[in-house]
Amino acid sequence: MKKLSFLLMIFLAPILLAQDFESKPTFSKVYFGVLSGINFNTIPTAGAAISFEIKSNVTSQINAKFLLGYSVLYDDNSYEAKYYSFQDFDAQYHTRLLEVDRVKYTIVPISLGAEYVLLKNKTSPFALFEVGYNFSSSLAEGITHDGIAGSYDTIEEVPDEYRNTAPPLEDGSSFTLGIGAGIKYMLTERMDLNIRYVYHYNESIINNSQVLIGLTF
Repeated sequence: MKKLSFLLMIFLAPILLAQDFESKPTFSKVYFGVLSGINFNTIPTAGAAISFEIKSNVTSQINAKFLLGYSVLYDDNSYEAKYYSFQDFDAQYHTRLLEVDRVKYTIVPISLGAEYVLLKNKTSPFALFEVGYNFSSSLAEGITHDGIAGSYDTIEEVPDEYRNTAPPLEDGSSFTLGIGAGIKYMLTERMDLNIRYVYHYNESIINNSQVLIGLTF
């Protein structure tokens, strides 16, 4: 948390000190955005991402925004788990070996954020900050070997190393904080091409990078 607080202070400092390019009434303009791209911790395990946003001006340089998204994140963390499972069809305890290749997280993030425009021009760079909550589900992807060390009539016969229930897997739902930067290219007076990179600090799952491209209008 100390690291996150430090990064937040770094991000907010130029905003608090910034002077408006021109004075505009607060929340006098509303913009919408649709962006898509990739979500990853490591490049080989990249998943898809899409983000919808609504934003409005606080000053001529600062926009406040609300974001709703959908993304897939893979944790490339292989492991093995030995356990047993009781099967009704033959009334026996089956030993099982689960070989996990990776864990897949399907995430619906809801966030609030701020966007600070560094330079207003046809090509406008900006910095951004987001904080929110990830509603997530998880799935261990791999191979399950059933009956690998035999099947037994009673629990007492199951070998000690398999005398465990199936390991629980947390869904990954947690608070998230994102810091990033991007660039907007003006296509028309109302529409911009938007390219951004965001690094997310996640409370319960691996941190991730996100690269998005889309339109704001």
